[in-house]
Amino acid sequence: MTGLSSFDSRFIAFFDSGGVFWIALAIALGVGAMHAVAPGHGKSVTAYLVGTHGRYRDAVRLGVIVAIMHTFSVLVLALAWVGVSDLAGVGTESVTAWMQVVAAVVVIGVGVRLALRHLRARLRQRDHGHGHGHGHGHGHGHDEALTDPWSRKGLIALALSGGLLPSPSAFIVLVSGLLTGRALDAVVLVLAFGVGMAVTLTAVGVVTIHGHGLLTRRMKGRAAASVVAAWTPVAAGVAVSLAGCLYLAAAVIVLTA
Repeated sequence: MTGLSSFDSRFIAFFDSGGVFWIALAIALGVGAMHAVAPGHGKSVTAYLVGTHGRYRDAVRLGVIVAIMHTFSVLVLALAWVGVSDLAGVGTESVTAWMQVVAAVVVIGVGVRLALRHLRARLRQRDHGHGHGHGHGHGHGHDEALTDPWSRKGLIALALSGGLLPSPSAFIVLVSGLLTGRALDAVVLVLAFGVGMAVTLTAVGVVTIHGHGLLTRRMKGRAAASVVAAWTPVAAGVAVSLAGCLYLAAAVIVLTA
């Protein structure tokens, strides 16, 4: 499995060497945090939070779901790798590439859905805006984004896809633990890895929401503020879709190599 950084490699080497467990635990938290902020489609959720006027509890929900899904995917893949002999012949790179394809398709779908939904809403407001007035049209669009049930479903879909692709270092540590009789230690480290991811992703989400709120308040009353607010969800949807396309392209390159 590729994608190991030098920090990941040190983490694996420390576990394999039988080093002090609490140090390995701290390293696992750090590696999970680094994995959360590394480039990848999971971080497209920040654009989604902005585009759907996400709340702080949405950021917490995001971090928790990504961490749980990531831990689950690592456990399932590692157990299958150890227990199903035929899987070893497939290669972890191919398995994770196909998982990445699935995750990328979900991300693209969510982004397209967000962009199209709000684009249609903007077009309807433009057609009827003269009769209802500018202020009413903008307020209706904002309330619609806040109450749209798809916003929550889309966030959950992105979080699940963000945790679908297992971290190479977490996977290797768990497989190593299963094969060397240190399964409990390995599972605890994978859980710590997930906690590091959850805390970091939640923090990124909270900062994103807070920063967007500050920017919105500072722009309040300016002529361009309503235009920016109206088109932000569309731009966010496009950004999410592009992130998914990049991840899909990377997976296809691996599968066709």
